[in-house]
Amino acid sequence: MRDRELVQRIKDATDLVALVGQAVKLRRQGSAWVGLCPFHSERSPSFQVVADRGFYHCFGCGKHGDAFTWIMEREGLPFPEALEQLARSAGIDLPRQRERPAAELDLEARLRLALETAQAFYQRKLAESPKAMDYLRGRGMTPAFIQEAGLGCAPDAWEALVTHLKAQGFSLELLEQTGLVSRSERGSFLDFLRDRLVIPILDARGKVIAFGGRAFGDAKPKYLNTRETSLFQKGSVLFGFHRAKGQLRDGALVVEGYFDVLQLHQQGIHQAVAPLGTALTEGHLQLVGRFTKRLILCFDGDAAGLRAMEKSLKLALPLGFDVRLLLLPQGEDPDTWCMTLGADAFRELMGRAPDWTNFIINRALEGKDLRRTAERMEALRELAGFLAYLPHTPEQRELFASLAHELKIPLEELDKAIKARAQAPHQPEAAVAAPVVAEVDDLLRPLLLLSRDPAFLARLGSAPPAWWESLTGAPLLQCLLDAAGDESQIPPEALAQLRHIEARWSVKDDAELLPDQVFLKLEMAFVEREKQALSRQMQDPAVMVDPELSRRLALTVNELLQRGARLGKELTSLRRKSFSR
Repeated sequence: MRDRELVQRIKDATDLVALVGQAVKLRRQGSAWVGLCPFHSERSPSFQVVADRGFYHCFGCGKHGDAFTWIMEREGLPFPEALEQLARSAGIDLPRQRERPAAELDLEARLRLALETAQAFYQRKLAESPKAMDYLRGRGMTPAFIQEAGLGCAPDAWEALVTHLKAQGFSLELLEQTGLVSRSERGSFLDFLRDRLVIPILDARGKVIAFGGRAFGDAKPKYLNTRETSLFQKGSVLFGFHRAKGQLRDGALVVEGYFDVLQLHQQGIHQAVAPLGTALTEGHLQLVGRFTKRLILCFDGDAAGLRAMEKSLKLALPLGFDVRLLLLPQGEDPDTWCMTLGADAFRELMGRAPDWTNFIINRALEGKDLRRTAERMEALRELAGFLAYLPHTPEQRELFASLAHELKIPLEELDKAIKARAQAPHQPEAAVAAPVVAEVDDLLRPLLLLSRDPAFLARLGSAPPAWWESLTGAPLLQCLLDAAGDESQIPPEALAQLRHIEARWSVKDDAELLPDQVFLKLEMAFVEREKQALSRQMQDPAVMVDPELSRRLALTVNELLQRGARLGKELTSLRRKSFSR
């Protein structure tokens, strides 16, 4: 069966209403199903699923696609993995591909295999550690959930994991890139996690990318994550998100720690997620925002927790999130509070979580002498940036009138201060000028021409933006991706430029405008740019006197050389096939 026929068969077998309905509350309206758009914040539904034609569309933000683009957009998957996931759900077997030996796997695949092997090792060691099992029982973890969560234990030894992974055929250089091992001052490789409970950190697809370690007793630091790697960046990974992503229709519950998430998930509250040793970041919010625009922040009630809430609000409100706050009694955390109350009572608390306004007002007024003009103005400055995000409703006017009375200022002065603060963060998208590009890179031209094909556009959307975003003319391609195939969503100036390009060139003008060849050439050019940039960096005097950094850069350059050679062979093979037809 040809690829196109297989894709269509999977699409036909997928119930798009049921798929989208996992994240959006839909109701029937004529021949379509409507609901609040999951891609932007809105109060009236402008999002439609047209099941008999197999697509969804939002009349508010312009998002448009089919079952494949839904999975790719929401879960951050490339097209092949979205295809595999939908085929599995539809009960359709995909053609089996030849399994490659470990030596032939690319760097990412080898890193992932090493991490999976390490997780299996830690899980076996947990069963051998009464101390670790007693600790987990004391935290209310059941044996079934311990197994489900993949929890493990790092032995109290310097080289237990290193020895095991070396015996499995993994090189020390590779293990160092996983973050599982560290190098001593004498140059020997040691286990990074020792005598700790081990908690696997998974990406959005449920694949292990790092580990957290919890010390037993009073050892310091209490929590320790393996270091950041090419697979793991703390600012864009949320603990528990792989399980939460399908449960976010009613909002994401953001908590602070591993065991908060683990206990809540064990109790069936699967929408809980947590940052990993860092404050909530814009990267975290962008990840959550693909699934929901409703946040419930549930941090500790101490001073640090309150500061974290305020900081999170400053990030979330400009991104259009509806933020609720679940404030726990001081000294309590979601882990213990959920065990004390039970899951049903905790869910009820979540459902009644108030919005952020009273919290922010109380924080701004706390400790200030409102008889003093300077302190009243200080409170006003602190509040204005937050209050600018409140919708214009009768309740808002009532709140502003009450606040103006408390601050002893005219309501007009309060409105003026809020409006002044609102102007900077609120620039309407329509006011952003369309990109003006006189010429486009030769590599980019075929992408622009082929991107009129929805299947090609979907595939391009799953490719790393770094492959093309530095090329001349990249803003035009971004316009096409943002429009998701809907020409009406492309700014007029950009559309005129695209028409000009199409008039000068056509797909027939380039004998190599086969999609597979275009993607290979694009990736090869990116690899070459990266290699040249690293080679220049290696000539920097500050790098040349640092043997460790020089070695790491050399390893990376070597990986890029191998990757470029492999891509070159694939391109040559494709060209031969096309010439032989």
